[in-house]
Amino acid sequence: MTEGLAIEIACAKMRELGIGKDYLLRYRHFLLLPSKQMELADFNDLFILITPDVDTRVFSPSGIFDLRDPGVSEMQYLFRGKIAIENLNPKLPIQVKFLQVIPTLKTP
Repeated sequence: MTEGLAIEIACAKMRELGIGKDYLLRYRHFLLLPSKQMELADFNDLFILITPDVDTRVFSPSGIFDLRDPGVSEMQYLFRGKIAIENLNPKLPIQVKFLQVIPTLKTP
């Protein structure tokens, strides 16, 4: 997925949620060492996976992305809530890139 498509998806999703244009976009780029995991827990934000590596596994209550798992019939690129990210490669590090969409609160 390109950054441009991710931005279009972010805009559409925010409109769908009734947020309109009250959000920020943040590019997140993580380096995961071999066989390592990390967790993101941001329940208000939306994370859109960009250019995933074949050794990337991302899981959240909203779906899973894992090209190695033949049991996954549909890969997800949008994640919310508690997000687990894993490097499935035992020898090489991977790059994991997300577009984080952060709704902002307007105060009167």
